[in-house]
Amino acid sequence: MRDTSQPVPFLRAARGVFDLTLEGMVWSRRSLLMAILLGLPILFALFYRAVLVAKVPPEVTPFDFYGYIVALYYVRNVLPLVALFYASALIADEVEGKTITYLLTRPILRASILVGKFSAYLVATLTPLLPTLVVTYFLLMTARGLSGIGATVPDLFKDMGVASLSLLVYGALFALLGVLLKRPVIPGVLFLYVWELVANLPGYLPRFTLTVYLRSLISHRPAQEGISELFGQVLPTALCFGVLTAMVVVFLGLALWIFSRREFVLEQ
Repeated sequence: MRDTSQPVPFLRAARGVFDLTLEGMVWSRRSLLMAILLGLPILFALFYRAVLVAKVPPEVTPFDFYGYIVALYYVRNVLPLVALFYASALIADEVEGKTITYLLTRPILRASILVGKFSAYLVATLTPLLPTLVVTYFLLMTARGLSGIGATVPDLFKDMGVASLSLLVYGALFALLGVLLKRPVIPGVLFLYVWELVANLPGYLPRFTLTVYLRSLISHRPAQEGISELFGQVLPTALCFGVLTAMVVVFLGLALWIFSRREFVLEQ
């Protein structure tokens, strides 16, 4: 028999939490809504092929349209929103549903709970996102023939990396909010749609946002005046990777430290 006085090994416990959390995410109404949001660009691409390919101005190429989808739809709006509603709920939903006690009374380390849940969040979001991004890319790039598609494939892989990094860094931030706050959604929305708009201002202040670092990693940017202004500052790639990596480490480190020490008092 196993010695129940000793905690379950970290990786084994994290895997168990991962399995339970992923199963709950897949069959939730939240996942249905997020899947619709992540999959909409496929409909945009089909509409472009069916209706707009013969009518849009020649300067708006399929690659430009694809760039709008990646930069403005995914990286700026939908992926942060998906991260907010998934990652902030990893612990907050357990507290609100009064099921956190069942996890904390098990002989497992608290860190393994959060690591397992956060890993499930990444799998649940990346699994629909990456195939959708690939399908959208090929639908648009083949709208006017196959010429030139090979030259843009590296951008597709870069965009998949930036999209994954967006889910990672925003997820780490909102996981921290979910550990700190009982209702983290409203502060998260304010952060996304109030503070993150600072990225469009001149000067040094945009460097205190996440958006400016993520969008700087997107190599293809709209050339039209007005749309291009939404990109504001473009920072060096090495700086962006360094800052974003540091943010992930800080946010997740704080979330693990706080969750490991916080006392959860449930309301009757």
